[in-house]
Amino acid sequence: MSESMMALWIFAVLLSLVCRSCASLLNGANCGSPRQRSTFDRYLRIVGGSQALYGSHPWLVSLRFRGSHFCGAAILTDHWLLTAAHCFSTSTEEFRRSVEAVVGEHDQRVVDRWEQTFGDFAQPVCLPLPGEIFLPKTTCIVAGWGRMKERGRMASVLHEVQLNLVDPAICEHILQTIKPGLQNLTVLCAGPERGGKDACQGDSGGPLLCPRADGQWVVVGITSWGKGCGRSWINNRMKPLTGRSSPAVFTNIPVFIKWLLRKGRIISQLSVQEGSLKGNEGIIRYPVHPGLNYSNNEACSWSISVPGSKRILLEFVKFDLENHPLCQGDHLTVFAGEGLPIGRFCGSKSLAPVLIYSNTTTLQFMSDFSVSGSGFSIRFRAVEDNYTLGPGCGTVALFQSPVAMQSPDYPRSYGDDTHCRWVIYVPEGYAVKLDFADFVLEESEGCQYDSLSVFRDFEAREQIVALCGQSIPPPVLSFGRVMVVQFMTDSSVSARGFSANLSVISKKDLQNGEHEVLDEEENDDSGLLPL
Repeated sequence: MSESMMALWIFAVLLSLVCRSCASLLNGANCGSPRQRSTFDRYLRIVGGSQALYGSHPWLVSLRFRGSHFCGAAILTDHWLLTAAHCFSTSTEEFRRSVEAVVGEHDQRVVDRWEQTFGDFAQPVCLPLPGEIFLPKTTCIVAGWGRMKERGRMASVLHEVQLNLVDPAICEHILQTIKPGLQNLTVLCAGPERGGKDACQGDSGGPLLCPRADGQWVVVGITSWGKGCGRSWINNRMKPLTGRSSPAVFTNIPVFIKWLLRKGRIISQLSVQEGSLKGNEGIIRYPVHPGLNYSNNEACSWSISVPGSKRILLEFVKFDLENHPLCQGDHLTVFAGEGLPIGRFCGSKSLAPVLIYSNTTTLQFMSDFSVSGSGFSIRFRAVEDNYTLGPGCGTVALFQSPVAMQSPDYPRSYGDDTHCRWVIYVPEGYAVKLDFADFVLEESEGCQYDSLSVFRDFEAREQIVALCGQSIPPPVLSFGRVMVVQFMTDSSVSARGFSANLSVISKKDLQNGEHEVLDEEENDDSGLLPL
């Protein structure tokens, strides 16, 4: 594991060992939303903080060894906690097996009423969304049972303190005065320059939480280290090295969010354990239990594989997600091959089927921090290689060359209100070429009625050309490894349609003015291109 990854460790704790009802009670819970809100007394001095209200930090966990608290952690799901690497980095296997994770903890001197029970006093915290930003000076909060002053005693009752995020440039400058030569920092700083408020020994591993506009709390950092507890770091470079101090230093969670979601498999409410499905058919329901909306800040993944000679058909039985013009809120993304995106879907309109010319696909769902829907039910089936979609079409993902492409019912007239979409991927170093043999569509200014549009990206934002009318267009090139072809018709006037052929061209030969088509014999599996 690299040094940067050692700054963060997802420690798997099977909470079923300490909480027999955790899994079922966690389903449907909203992350980052405590029933009891924090209250702060600005004159009370964790260091410089105050005693937390019972239930105001339901995601906070006390990690104990032989009954004694040594680090904090945060609840992500019913199976995963988030804590600091150094809480376990030098421990033995015996130590790790002896660690007890106490959820719903407040007063360490007594057994709290709702300890080890998921509900109002034990809930998950929100992870930041990819790209979500919390600006410098944002007022955040850290809590724990650590020392209440440098070299002081540990807190018996949970304490909390407000800390403002420090500008990253200032953070790096201050840390350079403590440890010259630090590079590629994966940390963030929080706390006042004058000192007086800080995390301290015993708080390590606990979350630094920042609020969203809707009141949800997001884990932005994991308590890591600091020079002193609550000391001033004004004019640090003017002080002798031994007298210098720092703000509280935290692992920067947004830097690791994609790694977290991938390595930790932070998934909940899945209809299949570990999100893996194999066979000729099946169905994915999310959430599992009918009548519930999915939670905010979710990240779920399902991998589907069918027998090698088959293709995958996805049929949307039900679909109800938050709507957004570009699907940048809650969305479901379909991938094929080695993570090649086929489509991103959102909203509540009925969706046409997706036919994938591959025997593997992955579905990834993500929700943001506001608005939710009732979710989806998706049926998958293994189909033969010659399977075609109906006249209303849908999405077809292709990875083979050459291949013919035609409008529905060609050469007979296509129907009204048709929406057909082809997503074509080729290997790196090649481009897609679209050659037309026949082309007869309703003609209109700007092709606003019936049209065939070609894009260079799977999200269909970068248009290459929009075509209509009765003239055979010249060949269209993607100049990249992906091409998306979209055929759309309105509710009146139809025509014969189009017939075209897709082929693959080497980019190197394109630059040299030659058009060499990739030979199918270079591929295995009956013309499937290597991806």
